[in-house]
Amino acid sequence: MGGKKAQALPPQSVADRALACLARGDAEQAESLLREHLRSYPVDAQGWHAMACVARAGGNSAAAIALAGKAVELAAEPFFYITLGLALLEQGHVEPARAAVNVAVMSTPADPRAHDAMARVMEAAGRLPDAERALQKALSLRPLEQERHMALAAFLARCGRGAEAVAVSARALALEGEAVLAHNLHAMVLERDGRMAQAEPHFAAVAHAMPDNPQALANHGAALFAQRKYEEAEQTLQRAAALAPNVAETRSNLGLVHMAQGRLHMAVQELEAAYRLRTHDARLALNYGSVLMDLGRTQAAQNMFAHAMEQARTVEDRARAALDLGGLYLATGRFAQGWALWEARRDLLAPPTGIAALPEWDGKATDKTVLLYAEQGLGDTLQFLRYVEQAVSRARICLMLPQSMQRFAACLLPRWNGRVQLVSPAQAGGANARCSLLSLPHRLGVAEPFAWQPDPACFGGAGAVRERKGLHVGLCWSGNPVYQFDRRRSLAPSLLAQLGGVDGVCFQALQPHDGLASLPLPLAPLPKGDLLATAQLVAGLDVVVSVDTMIVHLAGLLGKPTLLLDRFGGDWRWAAGSVVVPDSPGQAAAQGGAFARSLWYPSVRITRQPAFSEGVASWHQPLAVAAEWLAQMAQGGCPDQI
Repeated sequence: MGGKKAQALPPQSVADRALACLARGDAEQAESLLREHLRSYPVDAQGWHAMACVARAGGNSAAAIALAGKAVELAAEPFFYITLGLALLEQGHVEPARAAVNVAVMSTPADPRAHDAMARVMEAAGRLPDAERALQKALSLRPLEQERHMALAAFLARCGRGAEAVAVSARALALEGEAVLAHNLHAMVLERDGRMAQAEPHFAAVAHAMPDNPQALANHGAALFAQRKYEEAEQTLQRAAALAPNVAETRSNLGLVHMAQGRLHMAVQELEAAYRLRTHDARLALNYGSVLMDLGRTQAAQNMFAHAMEQARTVEDRARAALDLGGLYLATGRFAQGWALWEARRDLLAPPTGIAALPEWDGKATDKTVLLYAEQGLGDTLQFLRYVEQAVSRARICLMLPQSMQRFAACLLPRWNGRVQLVSPAQAGGANARCSLLSLPHRLGVAEPFAWQPDPACFGGAGAVRERKGLHVGLCWSGNPVYQFDRRRSLAPSLLAQLGGVDGVCFQALQPHDGLASLPLPLAPLPKGDLLATAQLVAGLDVVVSVDTMIVHLAGLLGKPTLLLDRFGGDWRWAAGSVVVPDSPGQAAAQGGAFARSLWYPSVRITRQPAFSEGVASWHQPLAVAAEWLAQMAQGGCPDQI
């Protein structure tokens, strides 16, 4: 008696089972099934094609070409040509890939997979319009398939067409709102288009659906950081780092979150770890160098910035490295080198709309008209206005400034003897060349800092506050909260209590604040107005106390006795651009030692944190110095002795 013989599975069933294993991520089982099957059925084209798919999934495109070629020899199925074409493309054989995929397109013009594959080939060939047409064709064949919308959105994002990419990915998401891949794509195209606030909820949806996926958590953490939700970002990135501790981007983002919260010792550990994981990455080297600079480790920071310049592979990365190294040189008094490196800004910041076509001015004397324009914040613009005086000796000048500065700058025109004209962007066409205000030290060859002060009387309003009794003190305690790393330079409002005990002082707020009544000392509110209105208010004060903001530049330009409360490792403008002056006779050494005096603004004194520390303790000493300084001034002390 004989038993029943087991029947072999049909070839099609084995190929399908193998591809199902592959789809589940079990490539080893898929390969095992196919090898055994093909020993018995060596003429099964489906099996050879499935084996080619396994090879491609494992990154072995060379083997995939041979395996798909074998399948095509046995049965010229159109989708075999798709696999063959994509494997050829992965090996860099663009034209053979196009020929293979074209067979599938011609044989099955209604198959969206063929058009999708052709789009990949056309993009690789640089034929972007053809690639877009292929994707649009695939989408028209399957308008309800989310995958087709996602492929087109990803292509548009890669082409820099962010707004279009967002619109298409939004349609993909609308087809199936719970699809994790669609949320992820939509978040990524929103991020690429600069809309991180809109991207964050979609990254959150992906992280919620995949709570143990380190990449999903890392993406969400980065989005939270960009939204300045630092505590949430820290928790999310820590979870991602625990799951995958050797991912450099995650460790770097975690370090940047620590930096934003003022935790430099924790930041340096994470940023160094990220850099050690990928020492050839210029961006990671720059992040590490930045925290070293903030910690006062100048030589180590310089080495890291120089290393980043060597490792940079893109224009943007090289420019950032040059800019950071230039800032370090400026902070350490090497001004000529610093200004030259600072010109790398031109590779990162486009000139204002409407003037990009103008040639750059080289700083040489000319009978033509040069447009000088503001590039960054109001503080930078105020600082670099001093160079206009040298510029007018070499050319006629048009000066283009933000609207909020127009009336202030108009007060300076008499000083420039009619050689400067204020213009709006619409009037910029009358110039023959352009130059950023921040480029003037380099273009004019004026390396060293120098003091410059217009007559404060030209701004008017000098007696506005003096009718009141007491020492009138302008106070600014925080910078722009939009700046990611503002927390280290700003004071918590509660710390102002250290200044509230000084007798004979009236405080004037020099920043807008909705809750002045809740502050620990009485402050008159800042009236609304432009820069000239603020200048007139400052001109009527006796002294100014401020953290590192535009207010210090304005008060210094007006010659107003000013005390800058500076963080340890602060901005280059207050580092080498200052000289140490002795304590006043009444200054207790325990209260902070010598002041520094700004070389840019002789009336500005600087007291800074003596060493890095975290939290409120870091400001105790500068605020104690400020309280004693104000007490001496209230008693009739001379600011020039302090």
